[in-house]
Amino acid sequence: MNLHVTSDSYGLYPLEIAKRIKSSANSHNNQIVNLLNISVYKNSTITYIPATPIAFKNYISRFVHLDKIIFHPYNSTCYNFLKIVLKKFPDIKVYWMCWSSELYRPHLIDNFYEPFSANYLKRNSLFLKFLKDLLKKVVYKILNISGIGTEYKMGLQRAHLVVHYFCSPFYSDFLFLQKFNPKNKIKYLPVAYLSLNNIMPDLHKFYTLGNKIMIGHAASADGNHYEILCKLNAINPGYSIFLPLSYGDKKYGEIIKLKAQKMFINAEVLEEKLDADKYYQKLTEVGWAIINVKVQQAVGNIIALIWMGSKVFLDKSTSTYKDFLSSGIDIFNIQDHLNEYELANKLSPEQIKNNRKQILEKFNEETVSKGWNEFLY
Repeated sequence: MNLHVTSDSYGLYPLEIAKRIKSSANSHNNQIVNLLNISVYKNSTITYIPATPIAFKNYISRFVHLDKIIFHPYNSTCYNFLKIVLKKFPDIKVYWMCWSSELYRPHLIDNFYEPFSANYLKRNSLFLKFLKDLLKKVVYKILNISGIGTEYKMGLQRAHLVVHYFCSPFYSDFLFLQKFNPKNKIKYLPVAYLSLNNIMPDLHKFYTLGNKIMIGHAASADGNHYEILCKLNAINPGYSIFLPLSYGDKKYGEIIKLKAQKMFINAEVLEEKLDADKYYQKLTEVGWAIINVKVQQAVGNIIALIWMGSKVFLDKSTSTYKDFLSSGIDIFNIQDHLNEYELANKLSPEQIKNNRKQILEKFNEETVSKGWNEFLY
């Protein structure tokens, strides 16, 4: 029996896990539990339990045998759950499916927030959290690879003692983990959550036709929008800007919206939540996309934009940029390539053809299913 464990209060990724399990020929040997009994999106095949030791013990007592446990992702709640599981099933194989947020934390990343976002967080009742992050950066950088809670920082640092496989489509995520556990025994498995077909079922329906410059993917200070707005304004205030701000921090989004409208005559802001088909249709208006997050985020957006033919700019320190570049994808970085020339020229037909070929090789359904079979069988 394989047990998939999530602790997600929103619920979209657990739905994807449930869908994969249901479509598997080995579905009867897979169970999924969410370590929160609340979720915006729920599914009848998922068991929801409260995040308490008693609930964990009661749930684990149902099982006679467990072969694998797969954490989506491996965070503090999951670690506490795993400690109880190991008491009953000490030989279980443990998989960590990386979601990014549990691995990359502000106090571990230089310039995670650029000045505007950092000041925004300070001003908005997050000053103590901000100071705490700075303190952790100095004190816990070696001790705690994820910055998730203090009660298990040493356990997480020694994750190689309890986790056997680290799973991500980006090998650079694994290299980041190794910086904090240089002697770890965890093995890397290339696994992606979604295939290109999952993201856009009708692949040939979407192709970039527009001349808009997209900045960010959500209303979050992580996106460091303001500095990009300033840089673009200095190059050409006549650019047509597109800001997707329908998800995240509404207050931050409103501030960025007003800043963009002051700097650019043509600044379109998406505040409405669209279904996937309409959203990707909107992205066909994007000729250039600048995602200024400092870590692996917005992968679905980035894959879709690359497939459509947009010229995508990422921070050059991110695992996303490094791995896409090493895969032969024509991708650009913010530090070296965000200039007037690159913003005046779209990708050539040859570059678009190459990017489609490379992204399809990495995220085709057959390859993604092969990764998932490591969890399901």
